[in-house]
Amino acid sequence: MKNFILFAVLLILASCSGGNRQLREKIMDAVTSEKATAAGYQVIPLATMTDFEWEKLYFFDEGTDNDFINNEIGFKWDGSTVPGQHRRLLFVNKGQVASYLDYDYTEFPLTVYGCEQDRWVYPRNRAQFASFKYCQDDKEIYTFIPVQCIDNLRDLMQLKCPENPETK
Repeated sequence: MKNFILFAVLLILASCSGGNRQLREKIMDAVTSEKATAAGYQVIPLATMTDFEWEKLYFFDEGTDNDFINNEIGFKWDGSTVPGQHRRLLFVNKGQVASYLDYDYTEFPLTVYGCEQDRWVYPRNRAQFASFKYCQDDKEIYTFIPVQCIDNLRDLMQLKCPENPETK
């Protein structure tokens, strides 16, 4: 029994996402709170959610290796490849990584969208993200797109999942 419990704890720890867990929880709470405005989405002020200085936010998809990340951010960072089924938000300040978070998108289905000149690189002064929930193949997906580009996703806002009778 002890071995089973130890194995279960190790399995849970191994499945945890890397990086800044506190920020990951803040983002998850904000995105899933479903406090949509009359416009159909909520605004996530990412710059005010962080407790560290940063100039740019980078988004990387699963399997992105460290060489590619280093090339994108413009300096050497000793981080790892983005794990399978994970996505990474990486915050940079003055030529160094200020913080990062990895999240398992099978557990937290957040899709980050590019926007105009900010294709997966977001300066702090444009870090107001629009978020809403839509349905794809009967799965709830959350969006994260700079507010100025919300019109690019208006059609997704209409894709609602059927209500689950068990949650009524």
